[in-house]
Amino acid sequence: MGTRSTVAFYSEHEPRKVLLKVYQQYDGYIDGVGHELANFLESKKVVNGFGATEQTMENGYANGMGCLAAQYVAEHKTAIGGFYMTTNDDKQEYNYKVKFIDGEFNIKVDTFSGTPDELLNYNE
Repeated sequence: MGTRSTVAFYSEHEPRKVLLKVYQQYDGYIDGVGHELANFLESKKVVNGFGATEQTMENGYANGMGCLAAQYVAEHKTAIGGFYMTTNDDKQEYNYKVKFIDGEFNIKVDTFSGTPDELLNYNE
């Protein structure tokens, strides 16, 4: 059995609008999916438009939250099963919400709300 979770990415322009929600079948707890998500976000910078220096994903740029969410899927969907796109009403043991507000990522899950760095230092 796995510890199931969802991760929802919200629009930076409409903070209540979910752009993408994914279901992860395993390791959904904070020390698993939570820390992996926080590390992923810490390596990213969301921009609005990009030039020649930002044109590869390897340099950590995402052209908005939609681009960031697509990069998350591209990084995680490497085999059949385990990772799926899901509906907004899907609720699991852990449900992560990722927003980009005032130039900073915010992650909410259970009783925690804060930055990726704060999540990495959070004790359940």
